Amino acid sequence: ELLKIIEIYGEAIDFAAQMYDKFLKSGQHDADFEMSIDETATPTTPLEHFFVAKELIDRGVKFATIAPRFCGEFQKGIDYIGDLAQFEAEMKVHAEIARHFGYKLSIHSGSDKFSTFPIIARETRGVFHVKTAGTNWLEAMRTVAMVDPTLYRAVHKYALEAFHEATAYYHVTTDLNKIPDVDSLRDDELPLLFENNDARQLIHITYGLILNKKEADGSYTFKDKLYKLWKDNEEAYADALIKHIGRHLNLLNVDELK
Repeated sequence: ELLKIIEIYGEAIDFAAQMYDKFLKSGQHDADFEMSIDETATPTTPLEHFFVAKELIDRGVKFATIAPRFCGEFQKGIDYIGDLAQFEAEMKVHAEIARHFGYKLSIHSGSDKFSTFPIIARETRGVFHVKTAGTNWLEAMRTVAMVDPTLYRAVHKYALEAFHEATAYYHVTTDLNKIPDVDSLRDDELPLLFENNDARQLIHITYGLILNKKEADGSYTFKDKLYKLWKDNEEAYADALIKHIGRHLNLLNVDELK
């Protein structure tokens, strides 16, 4: 079993140690170093997690976080898919390993995984790093749907066209047939699309294609219009973020950890 672990993680550990020695060991750069081992075919076992952490420490690598792959699915923009009891049992062991060595557990694609947050907060005793980014984009697009329905409809229709291309970069189980036709919705119904998991994933994974789409003359199709809207409606976007990220913080018991 040890040989199998070395086969899976050996080169990654070597590379991480080389990068640490080259860029961070001197202390010239102030940065948190994370070891991400979540891009594997199967969930990280406790033995694999322990091995990676100990190898890094034995090589003198000072790191802040390790990101294991957990059971179930952490898809973009929606809640956790999987057995919460199994997740809790595995989180308990991974958190103990992190405490033993003295670093934080990092949870990738952590946005909107509301059902897992109380478990993460409890089992890590507040020592965690939940990575969020895409959910901020979704709240930005919710703001577009509220403020400029015509622009939102245009973006949404393009996202449908670009969806297949975007799936090359993300694993999602989106069913486009479950997303209402935006032309059949009233303007005031458009923001409700962001309560629909399939619509959320559609808009989430196509963000790069949306922002980079250009016209024949080289001008951006959507980017400049979107940025202007967000600048002009900064308060509305901030309110959406406060509400949505606030839900994350509440379920993670962040106020109690201060």
